[in-house]
Amino acid sequence: MKISREKIALLLCDFLALNLAYAASYFLRYETGWFKVSAVAPEFRHLLMPSLLVSGGWLVIFLLRGMYRTLYGQGSVDIVFSVIRASLVGVFLIFLITIDLRRPLSPSRVVLMSYWGFLVFFVAGGRVMIRAAQKRLLAQGIGLRNALIVGFNDRARSFVRQIQRVPDLGYRICGFLNGAVEDEYLGVRVLAGLDTLEETVRRHGIREVILAPSPAEREQVPGIISRLANLRVGIKMLPDLTDTLYGHLRTAAIRGVPLIEVFPDILSPGERTLKRTLDVLASLTVLVLGLPLMLALALIIKLDSRGPILYRQQRVGRGGQIFTLLKFRSMVADAEAKTGPVWAGKDDPRITRLGKWLRRMHLDELPQFINVLKGDMSLVGPRPERPAFVDQFRHTIPLYERRLNVKPGITGWAQVKHKYDESLTDVVDKLRYDLFYLENMSVVLDLKIIISTIGVVVTGKGQ
Repeated sequence: MKISREKIALLLCDFLALNLAYAASYFLRYETGWFKVSAVAPEFRHLLMPSLLVSGGWLVIFLLRGMYRTLYGQGSVDIVFSVIRASLVGVFLIFLITIDLRRPLSPSRVVLMSYWGFLVFFVAGGRVMIRAAQKRLLAQGIGLRNALIVGFNDRARSFVRQIQRVPDLGYRICGFLNGAVEDEYLGVRVLAGLDTLEETVRRHGIREVILAPSPAEREQVPGIISRLANLRVGIKMLPDLTDTLYGHLRTAAIRGVPLIEVFPDILSPGERTLKRTLDVLASLTVLVLGLPLMLALALIIKLDSRGPILYRQQRVGRGGQIFTLLKFRSMVADAEAKTGPVWAGKDDPRITRLGKWLRRMHLDELPQFINVLKGDMSLVGPRPERPAFVDQFRHTIPLYERRLNVKPGITGWAQVKHKYDESLTDVVDKLRYDLFYLENMSVVLDLKIIISTIGVVVTGKGQ
């Protein structure tokens, strides 16, 4: 994973600031004479290792709190409050762990609160300085992100004026799309029409796409978003009074310029790391402890019907990547030899006697923990679909490709809230649940889904 210079600078600056806060709290406690110290004051050099360990712990907390996302568009007040929010829980926990109920306002408690003040001052101060340096570089044209505006109307042209007036917003407008190719405004020209959207994004190295649809073009927005879903670009919309787009938007203001972020990245890098760590640990646990059961199932499957024990099938993963999904075989061998890819019905005659029980208890999916361990899948996420169906859905269901922005899962919000897919209608209905999950992703929600899935398995619900 490539780490940007901005993140490296933030990490180094935070580490220095956290150690400065630790040193300042030591000076306050032992050198000012404001507090009565009963024991001999320790030399600070003996506290160097604890200071480094505590600072490392804070970096982990900051990472999990999403503090190492870009500072683009943030003001000084935003930065200060983000540091306060990220540090408040940690300091409060330290306060609860070390509190003496007989003397709740003892000198050590006062020093702890002072340490929090130092922490906020030094960390926020360092980040404000980094942001100030970033603004100066952006004003000089260094570090700008290539942006494309879809639309050529008054709102789109107004946005170009704002960008040129406030260059430290961080955008380099490469052109407009969806206008007459001879049109131009303030040196920014119309590059092409909507039919070349993907090609234009790749050719110009676009990192942000700004949607500025006219009222007549609003119905095209879901299709545009769907086409951009797997291009790894940020998507924002210039709002008007009625911009809601089914609720899948997040409003933000960058230096007073109103923008609506479409399908923002909910998980911070730290949360993504934690999610992957839990995936690996859970998969190893299931595969090791469940090995006797899996061996027994393999033997019964072999005795029950002719064919291989494991069923291998091509599925579409994150970013449209194809991977081989593993399942215990629950159908007769070569079940789709004559029909091609089709959905399995509730009383599908192709399902074996054992297969019905395996599906009802979801035991046929145990080998998918190998896919999770390999990184093709996650414990929780939208269910992976076959390439033939994905090609069909991406052209018929708006926003379907949004599902491909995350790893597919063994279970998901749609699986615990909706029945098994038997038709295109079921796919459309379950997409609403998948989009809800994508907009509310968190480790806590994953745990909730896993607990609900265990309930489904125990009660024998499913197909």
